[in-house]
Amino acid sequence: MTTDTTPTIREPGQPPLPDRVTMPLLTLVTSQAVDEDYVHAARRRAANGAAPPVPPRTRLRGAVVVTCLFGLLIALAAIQTSRDADIQQASRNALIDRIDERKQELRSLGDRVSSLERQTSDLQSTNSRVRGNLAEATVALRALQISTGFLPVHGPGLRVTVSDNPDGSADGRVRATDLRLLVNGLWQAGADAIAINGRRLTNISAIINSNISIAVNRSPLTPPYVVSAIGDAGMAGRLQASTSGQQFQTLTDEFGFQVDRQNESDLALPSAPETQLRLRYAGQESRPPTNQEDAP
Repeated sequence: MTTDTTPTIREPGQPPLPDRVTMPLLTLVTSQAVDEDYVHAARRRAANGAAPPVPPRTRLRGAVVVTCLFGLLIALAAIQTSRDADIQQASRNALIDRIDERKQELRSLGDRVSSLERQTSDLQSTNSRVRGNLAEATVALRALQISTGFLPVHGPGLRVTVSDNPDGSADGRVRATDLRLLVNGLWQAGADAIAINGRRLTNISAIINSNISIAVNRSPLTPPYVVSAIGDAGMAGRLQASTSGQQFQTLTDEFGFQVDRQNESDLALPSAPETQLRLRYAGQESRPPTNQEDAP
């Protein structure tokens, strides 16, 4: 497509030609098309009752206001975000401090638990040692109570029955010294407890002659004399081997005592009488001696 740009020659005195005649065709079409578009659009808005178009300056002011508002919102958002960040940082620091405090408390509790565990271990060791000592003391106490007659006892043992010589002679009568030899022989043979005619013997028991009879713990006895001793099965053999047992056997053969020995599977011996269980002790008198006999 070509455009004729050759100037038109006009005679003098003629009016100037309009712009659409002298203006290049492309420029004319473009400018008139844009202008007329605006005109037609304005006419249509007017015909429809719409508001006239906003002038460019008004639109610019509106854009500036919107931009300012948008900038203000961004600033407010940034300020709020900064405040929230400060709050979050403070909350984070507080949370870290609380975690550190809880860790310290946990370490303290752990140390206390370790200390209590050590104390518990020490107490358990002490308790085991004390329980062992208590068991040993209980065994020793029971053995002492049995030997001193504080407890009734029963168990296997040996029963020895001693009677006077059947001929009724004075020499054939069993005396306290004879029974003392038999009892000492039984103690030497390992007897745990001994009783004569049901009367329990203790460390302070006395076997004495009372006229023609024998008294044990101040109680008179009548023959036959039954000596019961609790001990193991080998006690009879050890009695025969002991010095006191041999002396008693010599007297038995010499004076014709009637002696019957019998092992028993279960003997029951009572505790000693109350008078034998009264505790006694000796002490040094504090007053000075009053005469020569009291002086050592």
